[in-house]
Amino acid sequence: MTASKLANHADPGGLQIRAQIDTLLGAEEGSRRSEDAFTRWSLNRSVEADGKTGLYSASVGQIEQNDLLVRKTYDNLEVPDNLTQIDTYFVAQTMDASRAKVLPLIQQNGILLERIKSSVHAFLVATEAELDAGQHDSSLFVRAQDYVNSALAKIAPDALEKFVAAQDRLYSGKPEDLAHALTSCRRMIKALADAVYPATGETLTDDAGIGRVMSDDLYRNRLIQYVKETIGKHGQGKVMQDALAALGNRLKSLDSLASKGVHDKVTAAEAETCIVWTYLLAADIVRLADGTSALLVETNDATA
Repeated sequence: MTASKLANHADPGGLQIRAQIDTLLGAEEGSRRSEDAFTRWSLNRSVEADGKTGLYSASVGQIEQNDLLVRKTYDNLEVPDNLTQIDTYFVAQTMDASRAKVLPLIQQNGILLERIKSSVHAFLVATEAELDAGQHDSSLFVRAQDYVNSALAKIAPDALEKFVAAQDRLYSGKPEDLAHALTSCRRMIKALADAVYPATGETLTDDAGIGRVMSDDLYRNRLIQYVKETIGKHGQGKVMQDALAALGNRLKSLDSLASKGVHDKVTAAEAETCIVWTYLLAADIVRLADGTSALLVETNDATA
């Protein structure tokens, strides 16, 4: 269930909060932020039972109370001392079976509480960092993020969807989700390449005489060619060569890091780094696409 669908069944207080968010940010941005918040909440509250995945929507206080009750039940599953040997054997078997049923509930409550604590801690750290940096700096980065998200929504909506998915994976903190975050970054880069320079299958030769295939899987070639052709319209020279070299190195580094999500254990720091690098790459490309890139200004000045 999405945040918008959930809102239809929300309590009046929840609907009022949603209305206030829409008033402050606008209906479209408010909806996006609400969806993001719901996604994070869903990741924190996901549970598995009988092979099915569901959401545990109880309050933190209720989870803690339930955890205390379950632990007390687990501790009370002891075999009485005044039984015969045969009775002790059968009662012990029953107690072991009961403990085996209760233990997963204890583990589930512990996981839920740790996820919630981690999410709250991350939010408080981020908020404190923004306050320490001052409102001016915070607004600067928020504006930059809003610009890139807005530009991607217009130029490459599929890339934006994959990028948001990569960020959402970070909130759970589970190793498999961190690995998926890196994979989502790779898919986001390809989706961006598909949007600005779709695959043609042809082979283009660069100034050094090296042929590069513009195929579907070789999206790095396509992104580099897009930058070359876009800047090339405004003037050739050292600026373009430096930009292409920097882009090539960044794409190689991103590919190398994103590939780790398929083969090795991924740390939260590595996943965050990959997302930040992907974000910077996306900013460079969308600035070129809408004509606001400093590279275009510099090449225009150089040829004036």
